[in-house]
Amino acid sequence: MKYFLNTKLLFLVCWVLSLGLLTACDDEDESSPNNGQVALLSFGPTGAKHGEQIQFIGLNLDKVEAIDLPGVTVAKAQFVNQSSELITLVVPEAATAGKVTLKTPAGDVVSKTVLSFEVPVTITAVTPEARPGANITVTGSKLNWVEGVIFGDSKDTITTFVNQTLTELTLTVPLDAKNGILTFITGGTEPLVIKTEQELIVTLPKVTALAPNPLKHGENLTITGTDLDLVKEVIFTAVGEAKVTSFVSQTATDLVVTVPDNATKGVLTLVVPSMEQVTTTQELNLVLPAITSVSPTPVDPGAALTINGTNLDLVKTITFGGGIATSSFVSQSATKMVVTVPANAKKGALKLTTTRNFDVLTDKEVQIKGDTGPNIAKFIFDEALSSEWQKWGGWGTGTQDLENAEQVSRGSKAIKVSFNDAYGALQLHPNKADAFSGFTHLVLYVRGGTKDCRLAIQVKNAAGTTSSDVPFDVKLGEYKLVEIPITALGNISGGVTEVFIKNYGENPNTVYIDDLGLR
Repeated sequence: MKYFLNTKLLFLVCWVLSLGLLTACDDEDESSPNNGQVALLSFGPTGAKHGEQIQFIGLNLDKVEAIDLPGVTVAKAQFVNQSSELITLVVPEAATAGKVTLKTPAGDVVSKTVLSFEVPVTITAVTPEARPGANITVTGSKLNWVEGVIFGDSKDTITTFVNQTLTELTLTVPLDAKNGILTFITGGTEPLVIKTEQELIVTLPKVTALAPNPLKHGENLTITGTDLDLVKEVIFTAVGEAKVTSFVSQTATDLVVTVPDNATKGVLTLVVPSMEQVTTTQELNLVLPAITSVSPTPVDPGAALTINGTNLDLVKTITFGGGIATSSFVSQSATKMVVTVPANAKKGALKLTTTRNFDVLTDKEVQIKGDTGPNIAKFIFDEALSSEWQKWGGWGTGTQDLENAEQVSRGSKAIKVSFNDAYGALQLHPNKADAFSGFTHLVLYVRGGTKDCRLAIQVKNAAGTTSSDVPFDVKLGEYKLVEIPITALGNISGGVTEVFIKNYGENPNTVYIDDLGLR
């Protein structure tokens, strides 16, 4: 144990050695001062230790039958000596701090000040591990002088105990306690701060199984383990945030929760009141629709497309390339769907949206007859950034994802940019300054992900001069063709070193960009 002296003001006992001259009336009995009444004038020394002697000075003290010290009574027979002006006794081990009461036949005489002692509290053992809310036992000596206990790095001091004696202290582990040492604060004339060498281990939940696994969104998951009644929150791996604080049922061994609609395959995280987290070793798997084949491909707009796979009865909407969606099916079962291809559908990978509004991005691409693709002669981005270009840092963005499959115009990949600045920018750099040479337009397809908004194109020429912004409108939920005349980008006769696709006033804002290039 580590002991620290916490010096407080020590009471200085003023021994009254002279009581002054008593001037008595002619008829007063000088052998019985104070009219024979017991008077306590002083006591001490304050700061004496248990087992040492203390003295009480006063008048008519020979009439005292006992002295009540806080926690213990010392009978007359236990006095070391007693006279009318002085009583000496040995401080019992059970004595604590407080006011002193002299017991006399005429009544009690209570001190006006507090008697305290110097107490060398010792800690010999502490329960090594406990659950939040359970009791731990501390053994040692003079533990009745412990006034407070701090768990770990908590800012709270526990001052209420289940039980407290000279040799044993029982207290409850706070619900928000974490692993850590215990700090004991003692009383007495020289208070101590005692820190344990070993940490108290605070029990955390353990997970042994997840069932059923896999399961569907909205179904109940049973988490089996130990100390699960300590859990206040379950966090699922998810698209976005998926925290569950309301449970179907909860015991120490079983926790039943409903799977959120945005949960994805992955581990679970259990959170306890101390905000400590326990991550499962088991992964939760979700039952989701999957495509094994599509036919025919290529397919004519307006024709029937057959989709084979598993769990297709969970599908609510199918989205074709270009973000064209349909929820009208010719037929649907768990293993087969037939859908009429929308007239304006584009080539690209299919996206399935379930009845719980969860998007499943597939790798099954459908070719659409008559879809000649974008009018781009040289691509800057087509499923990936061209090797002739680099993505630089940009600014004012939280996400710059050049392999995003959430909203694709054509193929299976698009650029997703989430702006956190009203004028943030995606920054692209051509390896050669003459990248725009021989072309008349910068072409891109852009879809709004937050709301209708505006973006702008800006370039920096080889001389380091940035052009004026060329703004354009973006439509929420729909890819829009944008064609910027290169002549609008200022004097780039000497070449271009940077291209900026800029946010233009909306914050926050998310957009998707596909099929970026030159013609």
